[in-house]
Amino acid sequence: MFTTEQKLLCGVAHLGWMAGFPIVAPLIVMLLAQDLFVKEQAKEALVFQIGASILGVVFFILSFVLIGIPLLIVLGIVSLIFPIMAVVKICDGIDYSYPITGSFARKKL
Repeated sequence: MFTTEQKLLCGVAHLGWMAGFPIVAPLIVMLLAQDLFVKEQAKEALVFQIGASILGVVFFILSFVLIGIPLLIVLGIVSLIFPIMAVVKICDGIDYSYPITGSFARKKL
């Protein structure tokens, strides 16, 4: 079971994009947290947000050719749903990992 502080810090890391800080919030939590679990979750959130930002730029460029518009819509939905799912799972006491970037963040970084 996770403590209230762990849940709160993980929530800030995963949902920092709602306050307009998609990369800064998880980075600050990762650097300032003392707990290893919180650092791991912040690292996963950071990798997910960096990946979503890079894909957003690529899809925006592709939208000039009209290919990127549906991809931007899908990316927006995924970027909305996955962090919310992460916070709900952590509040339930379940360790959450993002589907694609989570395994990369845990194994490679």
